[in-house]
Amino acid sequence: MNKIIVDKNGTGDFLGVNEALNSISGKNSVEIFIKKGVYKEKIIVDKPNVKFVGESLMETVLTYDDGALGIDPDTNKPMGTFKTASVHILREGEGFSACDITFENSAGMGDVVGQAVALYLDCDKAYLKNCRLLGRQDTLLTAPMHEDIAKEPKRLNRHFFENCYIEGDVDFIFGGAVAVFKDCEICGLDRKKEINGYYTAACTAKDMDFGYVFIDCEFTTDSAAEGTYYLGRPWREFAKTVFLNCNMGKHINKKSFSKWKNFEERSETCYYAQYESYGDGFDDSSVADWTYILSDDEAKIYTLENIFKDWNPIVGE
Repeated sequence: MNKIIVDKNGTGDFLGVNEALNSISGKNSVEIFIKKGVYKEKIIVDKPNVKFVGESLMETVLTYDDGALGIDPDTNKPMGTFKTASVHILREGEGFSACDITFENSAGMGDVVGQAVALYLDCDKAYLKNCRLLGRQDTLLTAPMHEDIAKEPKRLNRHFFENCYIEGDVDFIFGGAVAVFKDCEICGLDRKKEINGYYTAACTAKDMDFGYVFIDCEFTTDSAAEGTYYLGRPWREFAKTVFLNCNMGKHINKKSFSKWKNFEERSETCYYAQYESYGDGFDDSSVADWTYILSDDEAKIYTLENIFKDWNPIVGE
C-alpha cells in the first residue's frame, strides 16, 4: 500500500488532505497518514481504496462549518443538507476506510444553521474503526437514498463502524445504506427541549433485508433529563433499524421509537426491533406496539456474513 503523509506544519508530503487526494492516480490502495492538527477544508474523496489514518484520535480533526441554511455561492440559495458535508466520500470512493481520526461539522445547532453533516458516505464497502464523528443535526449520512437504491442498476452501499464515537441530536445517523455499528458509543446531545432528539432516521429501500444494525453499542447523553431521546424514527416507509445487546440510558424514552411527524402510516411498513436491550432506559413492557422484541432464533440472522454478503470488512485490516 502506498503511503502519503499530510502535516499542516510542513513536515509531510502535503499540507492538506485534498492536496494529498489530488496526487493519487489509479485504483491501488493508498494510505493517507494525517498528523495531529485541525484541518479545516471540505474534503471530497473520489478515488477507490483510500485509507485515512490519524496520528491521534483526539488531535487529528477534519472539520468544516457549513449548515443547510447557509447560502450556496453557486446558486445564491440555501445549500441544503447534502452540500454541507465536511467530508464527502463519493460513490467512486469504494473501499474507503479510516481509523484514529475525528470527523466534525462545527456549524452548530440545527435550529440556527439547519442540518450539518460531518461525514457523507455514498460509497460501498466503507469501514471506520476507532473514529469520532461530531456534529448536531444530521451528523452522519449513510447514503444512498431509498429512491437511488431502487434505480437500475441497483446500488447497495455497505458501511461498518467499529469502536466509534458518534454524537449529535436530531436524526443524526440517517440514510438508506446497510450499516452495522459494533461496540460504538452513540451520544445524544442536550437541546434542553422536551424531545432532545432521535438517534437514527433510516430510509431503507423496500426490498432490502437489512438497514441499520447496532450490536453491543452504548447509547449515552450529556443531558440529565429522562425520557427525552428516541432510538429512531422512520424517515421513509420501509425503514429498518435493529438493536442487539445495547445499553440504553435513562434518557431513552420507554417507547424506544417514534413515528415520523405527520406520517403515521409509516409505522405499518417499517421494521424496528430490539434484542436483549438493557439499562435504565429499557422496559420491554413499554416499547411502542408497532415495534418488535426479537426471539433468540430471530436474532441469529444478524451476523456480518448475512448482512454484508460477499464483503468481509475485517479481512485485510
